[in-house]
Amino acid sequence: MPAWVFAGIFLFAGCGDSDSGPSASVRLDAETVNCNTTTNRIITTGDAMTFVATILSQDVGNAWCSFSSFDTSSEPQFSKSGHVGTPMNLYLLQNETDEAREAFIRVTFADGLVSDLVLRQGAFSPTADYDRQWGEQPYYRQNDTYIYKTYYTTLTRGGYVRNYSICFDTKKRVSHWVAYPLTTNYLEPSVSRTNAWSYDPNNQLPAIPQSAQSDPTKTYGTGDARGHQCPSADRYSNAATNAMTFYATNIMPQNYSFNGGIWASLEGKIRTARSLNLRDTIFVVTGTYFGDNRTIQDRDGKEVGYPSNCWKVLLRGSGGKAVWDCSATELYGIGFWFANDASNTGTLRSYATTIADIEQKTGFSFFRNLSADAAEAVKAQNRPSDWGL
Repeated sequence: MPAWVFAGIFLFAGCGDSDSGPSASVRLDAETVNCNTTTNRIITTGDAMTFVATILSQDVGNAWCSFSSFDTSSEPQFSKSGHVGTPMNLYLLQNETDEAREAFIRVTFADGLVSDLVLRQGAFSPTADYDRQWGEQPYYRQNDTYIYKTYYTTLTRGGYVRNYSICFDTKKRVSHWVAYPLTTNYLEPSVSRTNAWSYDPNNQLPAIPQSAQSDPTKTYGTGDARGHQCPSADRYSNAATNAMTFYATNIMPQNYSFNGGIWASLEGKIRTARSLNLRDTIFVVTGTYFGDNRTIQDRDGKEVGYPSNCWKVLLRGSGGKAVWDCSATELYGIGFWFANDASNTGTLRSYATTIADIEQKTGFSFFRNLSADAAEAVKAQNRPSDWGL
């Protein structure tokens, strides 16, 4: 591959005193993206001025990179003006081919400075959204009604990152699991709860039909709550990040007393554990279990699977090391299993269990990033004191 593919910025010309350096700089949020990525941004910094960005070329075939969304009926836009300091959005189509592709973008600033960018999108891969850094990520289990999806967001501190990942069941209209990291950057600076209940707007792919989602804008009815799998309070970095937790795909029907009682208490304890271990990411998987065929209707009359049980799986390393670099003795893990009703009493300790037990009950297998020995050891743990309980 030619060397210029790997260069993020080329400065060809500029005005002013050469000793003062370039008047502006430009980069892509990500120079290389996977086949499922549908958004990117051009980031500019420097002197206040305008610029024009132009997609000079993209691989032969139909256009896949544009300054306008492909979700509209308008023609793709290949040139756009902007202002230094204001990010410019790029929209991409998923790459369904077995070859990677590139787009060549030229940015011309008002003072004459010219910069060239290369955006590379990877070839199709069924596990493109899997990342080795996602310590908790379960193995994907194939099912015709399952859609695996990862939502991305830009944190106030921390940049463009994963918000959470889901295994969504289009028949039950509920996710079997939602997996997410918890660090300080997701929690701070604290914003107010948005209550932005909505269907997944499908501005990130893969698309999930609205008809396959329950109506999140209304409660199910008396005695039942719209329960978050990734908690709203775990995503207080900014309003946009918090709003994603109110997507229908992150919501499950929960008994009202359970949702506001011991379940909320566990969520709070996990955030407290995070404050006690600031150097280490806590990886969380929250999930549902359907031990019977019970359903509930949303306010639009759609049938929604009603979980008989709800659970959580937790993992963290120690000493600020990535979990996949930790030995078995440096890893901490625990599971929690609850009935989805008002019967839950007692302490959180009484609901703690091993991750191996959660695997046996649900059929899902966790921690594919860990070595076999480390995974076996951490899945056998049940030490609530490790988590401040």
